[in-house]
Amino acid sequence: MTGFLLLFLLPPDARGQQVIGLPQVTNFPHELTRAGTQNWKIGQDRFGVMYFANNSGLLSFNSKEWKLFRLPNKTVLRSLAIADDGRIYTGGQDAIGYFFPNERGVLEYFSLTGLLEESDRSFGDVWNIVIHDSTVFFRTTTKIFEIRPYSGVAHTHLAANGSSWTFMGLAQGRLYAQNGSQPLVVLAENSWMAVPGAQTLKDLFLINMLPYQGDTLLLATLHNGLFLMTAGQIEPMEEATALKKERIYTAREISPDLYALGTVSNGILLINRAGQVVRHFSTHNGLENNNIRSIFADRQGNLWAGLDEGVAMIDYLSPISKLSPAPKSRMATYTSLVHENKLYVGTSDGLYFAPLTGPVHGDISQSKGNFSLVPYSMGQVWSLQTIENRLFMGHHEGSFLVEGNKARFLSRRGGGSWLFRQLPGTSKILAGGYTGLQSLGYKNGSFSVDNAFRNLLGETLRFVEIDYSTHTVWASHPYRGIYKITMAPDYSSAVAVKLYTTANGLPGNNNNFVFTLNGEQVFATEKGIYKFVPSADRFVPSEAYAGIFGHLSIHFMRRDDKGRIWFATPGRMGVVEDDKLRYFPEFDGQLVGAFENIYPYNDQNILIGSNNGLIHFNYHQYKQRDNNIIARIGKVTITRKQDSLLFGGYFTQDNKMLDSQGNKSIAVLQPYMNAFHFEFHSNLFSHADKIMYSHKMVGLDNEWSSWTDKSSTDYTNLPHGEYRFEVMARDNLGNISAPASYSFIITPFWYQTRLAYSLYAILLISGATGMFRLHNRRLKHQRLKFEKEEAQLKYLHELELERNERELERNEREIIKLKNDHLETEVRYKNKELASTTMHLYKRGRLLTKIKEELSWATERLAGKEEKKDFVKLLKLISAEEKSDNDWEQFSIHFDEVHNSFLQNLKAAYPDLTPTDMKICAYIKMNLSSKEMAQLLSITIKGVEIARYRLRKKLQLTPDVNLADFIAGVRPNQ
Repeated sequence: MTGFLLLFLLPPDARGQQVIGLPQVTNFPHELTRAGTQNWKIGQDRFGVMYFANNSGLLSFNSKEWKLFRLPNKTVLRSLAIADDGRIYTGGQDAIGYFFPNERGVLEYFSLTGLLEESDRSFGDVWNIVIHDSTVFFRTTTKIFEIRPYSGVAHTHLAANGSSWTFMGLAQGRLYAQNGSQPLVVLAENSWMAVPGAQTLKDLFLINMLPYQGDTLLLATLHNGLFLMTAGQIEPMEEATALKKERIYTAREISPDLYALGTVSNGILLINRAGQVVRHFSTHNGLENNNIRSIFADRQGNLWAGLDEGVAMIDYLSPISKLSPAPKSRMATYTSLVHENKLYVGTSDGLYFAPLTGPVHGDISQSKGNFSLVPYSMGQVWSLQTIENRLFMGHHEGSFLVEGNKARFLSRRGGGSWLFRQLPGTSKILAGGYTGLQSLGYKNGSFSVDNAFRNLLGETLRFVEIDYSTHTVWASHPYRGIYKITMAPDYSSAVAVKLYTTANGLPGNNNNFVFTLNGEQVFATEKGIYKFVPSADRFVPSEAYAGIFGHLSIHFMRRDDKGRIWFATPGRMGVVEDDKLRYFPEFDGQLVGAFENIYPYNDQNILIGSNNGLIHFNYHQYKQRDNNIIARIGKVTITRKQDSLLFGGYFTQDNKMLDSQGNKSIAVLQPYMNAFHFEFHSNLFSHADKIMYSHKMVGLDNEWSSWTDKSSTDYTNLPHGEYRFEVMARDNLGNISAPASYSFIITPFWYQTRLAYSLYAILLISGATGMFRLHNRRLKHQRLKFEKEEAQLKYLHELELERNERELERNEREIIKLKNDHLETEVRYKNKELASTTMHLYKRGRLLTKIKEELSWATERLAGKEEKKDFVKLLKLISAEEKSDNDWEQFSIHFDEVHNSFLQNLKAAYPDLTPTDMKICAYIKMNLSSKEMAQLLSITIKGVEIARYRLRKKLQLTPDVNLADFIAGVRPNQ
């Protein structure tokens, strides 16, 4: 449960003033910790794990998981102390002892009560524990137990005169205590000696003794404020008299010049060495309640508070804070600006300002004061801009000029105003508004609307930039594209307007934004940064920014005075520095969507508009912060039908706590224990949800996993072998921890062991030997069988020779028959050649027909009778040759020889076929075309088709039967 805590500067002369910065605070109610409500003491071990003495037992937190370890008698735990050897000494009701990891790394409780005398074992609550010179002191109301845990020696200290012990603490290497009879005593040579000058503390309840300066100690009391103790003198701290009214329950030094006081009803007070309260934490500013039971400062500078209800963590050294103009209401901020030593913040409810009381270039969040509403600024504020040392405000109701602490209305024409741009060489200002551009002129000592200005575009223009070299105004529209507005040289009016869309090179018409960087206009699109090419009159991707932003959709860009580019994408924020892009995951999802605003005032003050207040980002401090990130493995579980814990987060060996796993603590697991769940964390508590992790299983994985914020992973079905799980953590600055590792061994099944493999080898060798012997016996048997078969074959061979002689005669007859067949085949081949030759002769006869036709044509054109007579004789000779069927008869004979009496068989099957039909069938059999048939038959192609048609009728073929297929299938006797 996270919030931002208001800081108060409360010097005696100004207790009402506030520090405007709000550092982050995280509350952990008891419902989240799943423990008791009250937390009485806090400690941190060397691995960074936090521990709390809780009503329900020992509560631990490793930045990811809360764990509760109960005492055996399940009583309230009111005190704890962590020794250098890792033991966590605890005190409960009638229970003193310590927690220490067992061989599986799980904390176990070891009681020390048995070292006490029987009569001392009923002592009630243990209020605090001090470890001094390897000796542990437990303070109860009536007794202080001195225990040397390694030797098992215990000693009981009673208060003087039967009174009660009310305090015990270690200061300057000496153990002090207070009881009802003695205001202050010190342990010396096993005896309590009265401290000189301690009568000042008579009847006062001492809370703690803290280092102050040199030999001086700072003493905190329950009801009477602070005291200083020096050389036997104890005097009230006069500078802190205002604290006398506070009921201080706990006190702690958190830095050499800073002390934290936890009160019963007024939260936490941070005071400096001068006794001045410099910060105040209470329920008014974020704590769950004001009753502080314990305080602790961890190694990262976080201030932990054990509350009467839960736990609070205050990151009071964080470079990130929040400035809330109206702390009691949730208010989005859209713009901010430092002007005339005031911080102005534009919100959804008006313009607020706060005076800056610190150094000019110092951290703004440390300024004392309160935010005030600028009169007449109520409503939505869009932008703030200084032009010639005048502060202009873009507002939902129009344009305003902020003068002093008041907002003066300039124009409501056309509705609200988005932003302002100064026109060069003039006293005019160009405003982008709800209905286009508007010109504001300076006249008679004030600004007013230039009614003569000609606005050609009635669209809302929230992003406007001016190219002064070409008198061009670039304006982006949220879902139409980008407008190019050409202005008159004196900017008195708009001359022309052109809308650029996807047709002009833009990757889309939505979410286009225009910004000015280095004096040049850049255009942020949904597919990266683009630039305008005048010669082509279109947009193209910008080479200068492509390597940095790629295809990012940028919604905001601003360059600071050091050349860095601060930018925002939907839901994220980052900076480009030295051509490297860096995101800040701390701000993910906090910026106002579609109205992102980043104001880089200087390195110590980056102001970011958010959904709830203004975020202050000290970038200089952020880069200097050394997190010293460490990765830790918190839990390893074997996941089966019923999960079992393998490792609980602590490495031990020979009863000593180790920083890493020792060889003796490597688990050897059964082969069926091959599925695991690993949980891990870092030592960083601030923004723990932004820590990224990468892991690797050595023995299985070749590469590290991708970085993710997931703090657990699973492995299943691991084969037998030796494994080492490793994990690294990475913080938001990119710092990467050294790998944390956990090793284990999965043993093989019995049939995968070396003994099993040896048995397999023996069986294999024995089997091979047996097979060899069996093979030899088979060879011997086969040799005898072969000799027998060889004798039999010899006998059969002799019989075969006799039979071969008889077969020889028969074979000779077969050879003669084969020769005859071969001769017959050769004859047929020659007949085929003869048929082909006959066809050529036949075609030659056709050629004679052609010649006759040409001669007839030529004869008709001859004039002389004698000349005609000779040609007529020649024509008669050719005609006589044509009427002869000798060629066809010769052709049909050879054709039947080649095609197994095809024509004879066809004539026998279909007696009605004419010679022409027979010729058609022969030509179809030879696969001749209709054109070729027409030439051979001396008819037209149409005549051929008619002849085919008549042939089909004579053959009685149905329409679905192909004539060529039918003729090809004619067989003898068909």
